Amino acid sequence: MTAALVADPSAAMRLAASQMLESLGFRVATACDAAEALALVRELAPGLVLADARLETADGGLAIAAIRKISNACLFHVSADGGAAGVRGAMEAGADDYLVKPYDVALLGFKLAQARTRGRLKLMPRLVQDNAAPEAFGWRLQAFGKAV
Repeated sequence: MTAALVADPSAAMRLAASQMLESLGFRVATACDAAEALALVRELAPGLVLADARLETADGGLAIAAIRKISNACLFHVSADGGAAGVRGAMEAGADDYLVKPYDVALLGFKLAQARTRGRLKLMPRLVQDNAAPEAFGWRLQAFGKAV
């Protein structure tokens, strides 16, 4: 199971993103500020990081740039503002992709599949119970919420 880090100052957004990622097969840790996020990146070496645009390091720099300096994880910039300047700045700082709040599990799954296709995220399938037919029980492999 791939580890993911959700770094967001909003407790509600951390919870929502965590639940979405867990439903897609990730083991999730959360951080409420840049310092905590950097410590968890060093400690856990997550394969995926969702970092809110409002997170800044102690010196005022973007958390995305600081995370990129210490990790090659797939890094998503998350913001309520989908403006071109913010997205461009995040991509220049090292983000692999971006998500505009609010987003849903379908969009997140799509973005993760794109990252996997580009080689930025490893496919880590998990075994899930498949109860498609009421009279039969089975198992199947699933990654990012889809059968593989």
